[in-house]
Amino acid sequence: MRRRHWLQSLSFALAGLQLAPLRARERASSGFPDPAKPIRLVVPFPAGGTSDIRARQVAEHLRQDAGWSVVVENRPGASGMIGSELVAKAPADGYTLLLGTIGTLAINPAMFPAQPYNVLQDFQPVTQFSRSVSVLMAHRYTGIASLAHLEAAVRGGAPLAYASTGTGTIGHMVGEIYKKRANLDITHVPYKGTAPAVQDFVAGHVPLLVETPSAVWEHLKAGTAVPLAVTSSARMPQLPSVPTFRELGYRDIVFDTWQGIVTRKGVPPAVLEALNHEIVKALRSPDVVRSHEEQVNVVVANTPEQFERFIADETRKWASVVRETGVAAG
Repeated sequence: MRRRHWLQSLSFALAGLQLAPLRARERASSGFPDPAKPIRLVVPFPAGGTSDIRARQVAEHLRQDAGWSVVVENRPGASGMIGSELVAKAPADGYTLLLGTIGTLAINPAMFPAQPYNVLQDFQPVTQFSRSVSVLMAHRYTGIASLAHLEAAVRGGAPLAYASTGTGTIGHMVGEIYKKRANLDITHVPYKGTAPAVQDFVAGHVPLLVETPSAVWEHLKAGTAVPLAVTSSARMPQLPSVPTFRELGYRDIVFDTWQGIVTRKGVPPAVLEALNHEIVKALRSPDVVRSHEEQVNVVVANTPEQFERFIADETRKWASVVRETGVAAG
């Protein structure tokens, strides 16, 4: 009996050893990618922002490590829907990818119910890139150094405004939820992506900004951006002096922001497996992991099935938040 059990275990182990090369052969035999046909990685925001930087970092790894021809294409506008629609209506062959965000994949469906595609029906998740937090910050020139100071200024009649990277983005939603909970009148100024929002904030054209730490890291270190509160459940090791919204009495303002790769629904299984395999390998490269960690990001790099379930859960959650805040745009 013991010998039979040992032989059975050995056969399972040998089968496992054979599985990886078998999958590699399946990927190769799929003919994907064709060396003569470049892969388009669509970023639905302007160049220079966080999404664009992350996309180009991974694209470079795919070029160097996998030998793939990858072209990053910026298609900003309409809260990310212009670039998203391009991918939703592309051929289901895996050659057109979207760097999706919490805004484009989870918040927009509730914000813009008439958008020309259905996130859950038209996109095939490949893998989640990373997750991070959002920070509410004030420009140094305002003299605002805490959330209490901000609230006192607004209630005293100061006409303040906050910038976000666009209507329906996580920055917009955090700002609106905070305004509702604190009963504050602060104007929302939406931009068409991270780069222009940060540029105007740093230039002093708008006094407040809600963004990820990575988008303003140098300005946080320089003191130009003064962090007031973060959306994490506990203080971030990289920002130990910055309180959470939860600490300051806003117990339900606890949100992650995230990014990930999706493609057109219906891609062949071998193509999807190849995309996931190579992109996950790129995300787990030491330099990619290090650059994420240094700027308060966590690499996720999960399976298509895990990312698909995650998007469905996030879509339901944000539909409820959008209804509560009443900020639906359509």
